[in-house]
Amino acid sequence: MVIMFHPNQAALLSLLFMHGVFAADEEGNHKNEEVSRGGSVIFTCNTSRENTKQINWSKGRFRFSHLMKGNVTVSNFTSDRLTIDLSSKLIISNAQEDDEGLYTCNLTESSGSTTYRWNLTVSDKPEEEKSSGYFLYILTAGIGVVLCCIISATCLCRKCKAKTADQNPVQDQFHQQSAGEIPQQQSGTDRRTNNKRKSEYMERLNSIYDAY
Repeated sequence: MVIMFHPNQAALLSLLFMHGVFAADEEGNHKNEEVSRGGSVIFTCNTSRENTKQINWSKGRFRFSHLMKGNVTVSNFTSDRLTIDLSSKLIISNAQEDDEGLYTCNLTESSGSTTYRWNLTVSDKPEEEKSSGYFLYILTAGIGVVLCCIISATCLCRKCKAKTADQNPVQDQFHQQSAGEIPQQQSGTDRRTNNKRKSEYMERLNSIYDAY
């Protein structure tokens, strides 16, 4: 059974909340929590429902009290972004600046009382902006890797072209030398042919002269 807070129920709420809340107010755990604006946060009281008699949540003037015996709940929490699940978890969704503050959970058990506290801070940066920043970081790193690969490939191509250019003059010189040897060989053959013709011509002249 859940009883929402009304002005005429102030005494009941105060009585339920005060019962066992401050017995261990200076004990227990205290944590600092931070959540981005628009994010979610969960506060959990470590409780064993078998031994727990009463659970009390508070934040400023807001109170939540649940009596295990009779399953009675009294609360004046009005935020639609805040829910208390199974009386042991306080969940804040779509956190905003007015959700900042000190949250307290007090457990009254058979062995005594335990208090847990969380000091919540809501940062100005929304959750989606944080995700966008992370995406931009990944994108920038990826572009950097791609540029490094392109630069490395360009340098490698230039080195290959430089080696090819160094080899071409040697090959050209070899071709030029080979081409130069052929005309020299051809010119030597022509000289021998001309000398032979001259010799034959001189022999013919001598034959004619001897005939006369």
